[in-house]
Amino acid sequence: MNKVILTVLLIWMAKFSFAGDTITVVHYNLLFYGFYTSFCTEQNNNVDDKDGYLKTIIDHTRPDIFTVNELGRGEHNADRILDNVLNVDEPGKFSRAGYTNEANSNLLNMLFYNSSLFELYNESVITSIVRDINLYTLYYKDPELENGADTTFLSFVVAHFKAGSSSQDQQTRTAEAQAVMTYISQNPVRGNILFAADYNMNSSYEQAYQVITYHPNESIRFIDPIDKPGTWWNNPNMAPYHTQSPRTGEHPCFVTGGLDDRYDQILVTREIMEGTRGLEFIEGSYETIGQDGNRFNQSVIDPPNYSEPEEVIQALYDMSDHLPVKLKMVTREIIDTDVHTPSSGPELRIVNPVKDKLEITLNDVSSGNALIEIVSTMGKKLLSREITLHSSANHFSVDVSGLPSGVYIIRIRVGNETLASKKVMIT
Repeated sequence: MNKVILTVLLIWMAKFSFAGDTITVVHYNLLFYGFYTSFCTEQNNNVDDKDGYLKTIIDHTRPDIFTVNELGRGEHNADRILDNVLNVDEPGKFSRAGYTNEANSNLLNMLFYNSSLFELYNESVITSIVRDINLYTLYYKDPELENGADTTFLSFVVAHFKAGSSSQDQQTRTAEAQAVMTYISQNPVRGNILFAADYNMNSSYEQAYQVITYHPNESIRFIDPIDKPGTWWNNPNMAPYHTQSPRTGEHPCFVTGGLDDRYDQILVTREIMEGTRGLEFIEGSYETIGQDGNRFNQSVIDPPNYSEPEEVIQALYDMSDHLPVKLKMVTREIIDTDVHTPSSGPELRIVNPVKDKLEITLNDVSSGNALIEIVSTMGKKLLSREITLHSSANHFSVDVSGLPSGVYIIRIRVGNETLASKKVMIT
């Protein structure tokens, strides 16, 4: 077999051999769910009707994790979604996070999760500048946990940023974004993180979005899984990604005007894009439900929309003035607990791909004894070599000619601590 083909095949096998459960995530702004105002009333936004619309949408999208904005104040509204929507057909399948309202807002966030796959590990309020911005951490109930498998943690930032396009509104959103990123940088929240939000931003150029996606600490930056930066508002080129508003004409409760904003997004960390912490984004799985790309400044039902079943399209029209967004991830073997070196830690450099000699440069470390290890993507140690580190630059050459072509992990360890780690491809 041609060596190049063999290398590609081995890489493919390393990436896909250990796939497990497929995890579906849906984020949705529910539009005043269970909260009535002078303009969103029991007549034009009835919660009983909304339960029916939402159940149609949930039955179609089948999320394992469901995050929401604009849940009306009061725990009863969160419980209502469990009882009337999520657990109707399979009682007890879904659980929810705790209820918070530190900002004393009428509109809140919530996370619901498939309790057969996940357990709630921790939750906190990052800030409450306008509304609470919540952080929820789940862990995946890996059937191999009892046999010593690494625990896969999954954290969600769920937020509903300040609306409006004035300079003050933008400054408030920047403050909200900075609060999130500061919290993540100062607390042990790493790895698999999703940022599900109604961002209320017209473009990726807004400072708040830049704070999130180009934070100085590269290890905590968030990534748009479909990589669609630019001006979203009123841009026909962005029509396939617009999430607000599914209606035209006039309505006292719903925002109208047709679809021309990409307010609702799910951003993810690099670890999810690369699959290094037990969960990996499935390419092509990110979508705006009900969006066929032919809706620019038009409603979700006119012209006729065949992207989803007719009853789902109608439910999207009747449920909210936003469309839900969805992505999928697949569970994978955790190949290393520190595949990426934090920006404040040691600098590990290697030259990829490698043929016979692996050249390693390591800077910003304390002097002392350490180990160079090469492990397979299954975590099996294949090579180990003792080294002496110096506080100045360190350079090592490792013979890897005896290893088959494929993808491996190179890591530097001192005792039980991994100082630095990277993927390496041996050809």
